[in-house]
Amino acid sequence: MFLDELLKGFKTSVLLPVRSDDGKESGTFNARLQLKLNDSGEVVLHVYRSQKMPDFRKKFLGHKFSKEDRLNLLNSGNMGRVVALVNPVTGEVIPSLISRDKLTNELFFLPIDFVRIPAVVCGVILSSEQQEALRSGKPLFVENLVSKHNRLFNATLQFNAEKQWLEFFFNKRLKGGNNEHCFEFVVPSTFRGKALRRWQLEKLKAGETAYIRGLISKKGKTYQGYIHFDKEIGRIVFSFKKPCK
Repeated sequence: MFLDELLKGFKTSVLLPVRSDDGKESGTFNARLQLKLNDSGEVVLHVYRSQKMPDFRKKFLGHKFSKEDRLNLLNSGNMGRVVALVNPVTGEVIPSLISRDKLTNELFFLPIDFVRIPAVVCGVILSSEQQEALRSGKPLFVENLVSKHNRLFNATLQFNAEKQWLEFFFNKRLKGGNNEHCFEFVVPSTFRGKALRRWQLEKLKAGETAYIRGLISKKGKTYQGYIHFDKEIGRIVFSFKKPCK
C-alpha cells in the first residue's frame, strides 16, 4: 500500500516510524514519506517529520494569524481565506492559501496563481461563482454529487493547499473551538438541479425565505415550496409551508 502511494508520487497516508542516526543524535520518529525530484533530476526520499502543533502566536511568512485563522486550521486544516505572504528571500508579496498537514502539523502554503478548480466535480457543474469561492479558500456545500458507485451524496468542498486539490467534508456541521461556527459558507446558485434566479439568491444571502417552483421529484412530479439558507450547516433548507419568522 505505502509503496504504491510512493510510486504514484503521493505522500504516505499514515505516519511511519523512521530511524535516525546522524552521528549526533539517534532514535526513531514518526514521519510521512514522499518520492520527489531534486534539483539534479534525481529521485530522492523526502521525509516530513511529525512535529508539535504550530505556534500560531508567531507570524508565518509575514502573516499574523487571527483567532478565526487558528480555529479553522485546527478544525478543518484549511485557513479558509487568501492572505498576503512575504517571500523571505525576494521580499515579494504573494497572495496564497494556507493549510495544515493534519498528520505532521506542518503548515503549507500555495500561491493563488497555482490554485486550480475543476469545472465539474463528481458530475456536478460548478458555476463561476462557486469556482471563485473555492479558489479563494472558502468552503462550499454541494448537493447531488455522484460517487464512483453511481450513488448521490452531499458534501462540503474546500481547497487544501497541502494536498493542492479539493477536500471533501461529509460531516453536517463544521465546528471550531467552543462549538463556534468558523466558516463563511457560500450560497449555492442551484437547488435540487434548478438554477436559482437573482432575486432568490439575494433573499437567501439576506437570510430571508424565497418561494421556488418547478422542482421535480424522483418520481418525475413537479412541486413547489419555500427555501432559506441555513448558515449553521451551510446549505439551503426546503419546506412545503412558509416558515414562521
